[in-house]
Parts: sequence; structure tokens; C-alpha cells
Amino acid sequence: MFRAAFGILILIQLILWGLFLGAIAHFVPEENYSIGGALLVILFIGIPVIGGCNHFLFQRFTRTQYLLAESQRWLTERQNRSARQIRLRNRVRRWAMWIPAVSVTLFCLFLDHTWPVTSQLRHAGYGRLGAYHLSLPLDWTVVFSEPGPQGSVGRLYVYANHWKGMLRSGVEEFLGRRLSMTSSTLACYSSPSENFDTFSLGNHDRMFATRTFSLKSITLTCEESVVRDSQSAESHRISCLTPEHDFYCGLYDGDQGDSSEFYAMLQRINKTK
Repeated sequence: MFRAAFGILILIQLILWGLFLGAIAHFVPEENYSIGGALLVILFIGIPVIGGCNHFLFQRFTRTQYLLAESQRWLTERQNRSARQIRLRNRVRRWAMWIPAVSVTLFCLFLDHTWPVTSQLRHAGYGRLGAYHLSLPLDWTVVFSEPGPQGSVGRLYVYANHWKGMLRSGVEEFLGRRLSMTSSTLACYSSPSENFDTFSLGNHDRMFATRTFSLKSITLTCEESVVRDSQSAESHRISCLTPEHDFYCGLYDGDQGDSSEFYAMLQRINKTK
């Protein structure tokens, strides 16, 4: 009963901690990313601090019971196990305690590669767009997806981003520096009842290349162009369309490496009959 009540107390403390920082963030201007990033870091730092303080209090409250239980366990171990077995088990325990911390550290250090794989697992079946089946590279992050089997009514789609330098940019945002992260966007649509002419070329400032892929079960015509936004900034765009106008795939703001991965992905697209 005491353990359950103490657990509820910790939960209440975490909620109050989040509400407190949320109230502070409410008065921070939205464009002040430095303070926002600092509050986010403080939020995550506060979680282990709250847990550590409560662990210390719990040990103080249950010290007598803990000593009795630990002494009984120690005597039982000495009677039933050899010294070598005890040393081996203690060594395994010490190493096992580092597994969560090491796992999280590695996940964050290689965020550009671990987060995309996580997103693709979360959006399982993202590449099944009706009769068309596609597979993204492992370093592309699925943002939104609405897959469906062949014969589905309505538009099926998948959006993905290729982010580079996420961890470094998080540190730069916290320090108030200019972000160095780059991002490109991929979008694919499929709909047997919708004409994708509105996505075809013509919405660009300058076209400089055209390619046609004749695969086993699909033909795609791709056009590369340069698009200029309202701030006169130029971006690279690739737009691909089937002759039936029932499938479209496009790449926006991609560099040369992203373009190569995009064309390699197109060549892996299959269409079921």
C-alpha cells in the first residue's frame, strides 16, 4: 500500500513539474527559441532529479525493512550459492544497469539513422499505396502516411523527410546559434479516381532535365526543375507521374545525394495487376 501511494506521489510531482514549466513557457515569446529550448532541457533534466530525490526519501522511510530483507537474502545466497556464482551475478547486474543509459545515448548520438527506422516501424505498411508498392531508404523519416490495399477509394499517400544533423541542430538551437540541419521532403500519392495533372510540371520557374523510367510494371516520367519561393529562394524539385495520371511522386529541396536515393527508390516501385 505504501509503495502504491508513493508511486502516485511521484506521478503527481511529475505532472506539477510539467505544469510549472508549461506556465513559464506560456509567457515566453514564440520566436524566442533559446528560452524554449532551455525549458525543454530543464524539463527532461528534472525527471531524473525528481526520481533520485524520491528514491532517497523512499530508502529513508523503508530503511529498517530494507535491512532486514537484505540480510535475509544475503544469508540465503551464501547458503545456496558459491562465491563465484555470486560474483558473476553481481557483475552482470552492474553491467545491466548501464544498458538503458547506453541505449538512449547511442539512439541520440545516431539520431539521423535511428529516428528514421523508428518512424518506418511505427508507420508499418506505409508503402502500400493501392496498386503501387514502394520502399523508402532506411534514412528517410515517415512523417504522415495513409496506406491502403488495391481498390481503396480516395487518395493514398506517404510523406517523408530526410533530415541531416538533427542532434547537432538541437544543440545549436539551445545555444541560440543558426541551425545547420538540412531537410528534403518526399511525397507520393496514389488514387485511381483522381487525376494528378495539377502536380505535373509547369509549377516551376525553370525546368532543366526530363527522365523516363520504364520498369517491369510501371512507367514514370520525371522532370527536374528549379522553384523560386516568395522570398526569391531557389529549391530543387523532381516531379514524377505515370501515364495514367493515377500515381505521383515528388522530391522537394533535395541535394544530389537525395536525388540519387529518390531515383533508386523509384526503380524499386512495383505495381500489382
